[in-house]
Amino acid sequence: MCLCYNEINMSTIQQVASLARVSVATVSRVINQSANVSEVTRQRVELAIQRLNYQPNAMGTFLRKDKTNMILVLVHSVDNPFFSMIIQGIENIAHHNNYNVLICTTYGDREREKHYVKMLRNHYVDGMILISNTLQLEEINDLNQSYPVVQTIEYVPGSNAPYYSVDFYMASFELMEHLIASGRRNIAYVHTGSTQIVSNIEKYRAYKDVLNKHGLPVLCEVSEEYYFGYISGKAVASVLLDEKPEIDAFFATSDLTAVGIIDEIQSRNLRVPEDISVVGFDNTIFSSVSQPAITTVELNTYELGCKAMELLLKRIEKPETLDTTAHTLPFQVIKKESS
Repeated sequence: MCLCYNEINMSTIQQVASLARVSVATVSRVINQSANVSEVTRQRVELAIQRLNYQPNAMGTFLRKDKTNMILVLVHSVDNPFFSMIIQGIENIAHHNNYNVLICTTYGDREREKHYVKMLRNHYVDGMILISNTLQLEEINDLNQSYPVVQTIEYVPGSNAPYYSVDFYMASFELMEHLIASGRRNIAYVHTGSTQIVSNIEKYRAYKDVLNKHGLPVLCEVSEEYYFGYISGKAVASVLLDEKPEIDAFFATSDLTAVGIIDEIQSRNLRVPEDISVVGFDNTIFSSVSQPAITTVELNTYELGCKAMELLLKRIEKPETLDTTAHTLPFQVIKKESS
């Protein structure tokens, strides 16, 4: 949930202006402590504010200052702890630098995302961090030319906006090699969420490359109905196991998807990992509480959030500098009980 610019209500300030017998602009000048107001008028407006118990809209006040000390974070959703950990890192650095964080969830809705981006264009915030986005290359390049923008985890390849992310290709490559080293030969790939985001593109590319390297078949199912979802993982696993009973391993694009896959496997009286191995991605709490615990990839999500916010602060301080830097943090394959 977030407060959007077009939700600001001006009716109350109009009531203050009417009671004080001044213009709305004069009320605004009093609220913002402008020197261009006589003492008599100022007292009359302040009395009207008290009588009406008027609370000046913070966002509207920000618009009349050089800085808002607020940053916008666009994220697909906050349901998955993967995103929550990134946001925690952002908020921690923001708090220590006297910034507030406005979190807006897009759920992959392009129009909703464009709506929130207007908050940056209209100077409601000092800068923006994109955790997940559907912006096109031209759009993000245009934004980054005029406003402080930082990408984290997901990024638009070739864009001029700096980012902090991880090497999804190499992380997935290592995960696949681990499965093959353990003797798995029929590895299914369960891909949930958008096929257009860089993380999913790179995971799938690594999956295919490793299989091609070892001369093994590609067994893939894509589901965009749910984003990193338990339900999606369970449903897709059901289809694949019915169609390809020879499957002896699953590579899921998220831990939550992996949990759904494991539940489907166990519902068929099959064992994990004795009969079928399962690996996930992100090393969220789901990978630890699952039975069995899920082999996964640690992405240092909290650190990614911290680094993204630190970079954004630098961009806010020097907005004239066009930063196109790409930063990649290390990852680690965490071997647990599911493989």
